[in-house]
Amino acid sequence: MQIKKRYLPLLFCLFALSCEKTIDFSGEEQIPMVVITSEPEPDTPLAVRATYSRFFLSGAQFKPVTGATVSIVAGGSTYNATFDGTHYVAPYSVQQGDSLRLTLTIPQSDTVVTAATRVPFRPQASVIESSQGNLRFALADRGGERNYYRISLQLIDTIINGYDSTGAYVEPTSDSALRYDTIVDVSNLWFSCSDATLTSEATSISMSIDDDEMYNSLFFTDELFDGQTRNITIKTNNYEIEEYEKKGYNTGGSHYVVTIEALSREAYLYELSLDKQSEEDFFLTEPVQIQCNISGGLGIFGAKASTKLLFDTDL
Repeated sequence: MQIKKRYLPLLFCLFALSCEKTIDFSGEEQIPMVVITSEPEPDTPLAVRATYSRFFLSGAQFKPVTGATVSIVAGGSTYNATFDGTHYVAPYSVQQGDSLRLTLTIPQSDTVVTAATRVPFRPQASVIESSQGNLRFALADRGGERNYYRISLQLIDTIINGYDSTGAYVEPTSDSALRYDTIVDVSNLWFSCSDATLTSEATSISMSIDDDEMYNSLFFTDELFDGQTRNITIKTNNYEIEEYEKKGYNTGGSHYVVTIEALSREAYLYELSLDKQSEEDFFLTEPVQIQCNISGGLGIFGAKASTKLLFDTDL
């Protein structure tokens, strides 16, 4: 495996010339704002986490917003949420296609926080084939609307351990094996995709291995295939699979899981910017601003819906 490090020579030069200097912060501490975190998904209760922002030099924990009035408007009905000690939970099960509006007010305060999102429909996707690490599936896009997607890949392996009468580990197939336990091992995998219809859109490119662009998440829109069924092929990172095989696990079965998420526009911009910020680890890179859709506060109120596809492996 060869990982390109374009900035390495420059990095060494800068370290050689740099010196450490402490600069005292002389600005004013900002008034805390309400931070909303909620990503509704179909067929789950709608939960909202509300905290106060904190000064970036403070080591304190995020303080929860208690005593607020939180309401959700969905499908023409209004639902009042109750605080369970961690989240404000509304007596409403999220439904595909619903438009949601959130309002949070703090009594005896002029603080009013609002946000809106629309719950996407679960992606209509189906397995076509799996061959030598190439995973092929069909994605049927809903026509007449802009849809936003994210693809991720996992390897899930069932590990069976055997133990003898002394509690020592033995092969599960051994005659001395008297007790067993089962562990489900989940590994997030890098993958490549050569489909220019997807990769020419907004994507998260993490690294290059053997001249292939590898993704931990692939973001794209349906701009170039609106209302059509697109056959998509992604290729697993063979290096990771080889390293996994070297562990010598006794397996009770393994498979790939491709997760296809349909994101609301708000969730798409938030997740994409968050992903890009987490990968901009070179200190000369300009920070990526996290997208926010909360009026009167900070955070994200963005819905998503997912479909998972199972593929056989050769492990």
